[in-house]
Amino acid sequence: MDCNTDIFSLEEIAILEEWGHWFQALTTGELEPITELQKAFVAVARQERTPFSLHEIAWNKYLNRKRLEEDPNSRLDVRYGLDDDTFYNRDMVRQQRGIMRAVVLQAHKG
Repeated sequence: MDCNTDIFSLEEIAILEEWGHWFQALTTGELEPITELQKAFVAVARQERTPFSLHEIAWNKYLNRKRLEEDPNSRLDVRYGLDDDTFYNRDMVRQQRGIMRAVVLQAHKG
């Protein structure tokens, strides 16, 4: 797979790895759809209908992910760590634990 796979289930990854080249050929028109299911699949790829089957859902998710990753204005690279949060970060947790420990010790002394 040529995109980040974090959003895909294991089943979706297996489908895309097995059928991805075939799906791509249908989507680009290299292969003409023969069956009604294949025609429905192509309609989903063209965003003309909502995905229904697991194959359609996986391919639609893949196409959307590729669009996002290729978009230069995408903010997918933004990562937040626990220390980046100004509302509640690791240092605050440590400080609160210390305060709670002191409160508990003081309560048990008296």
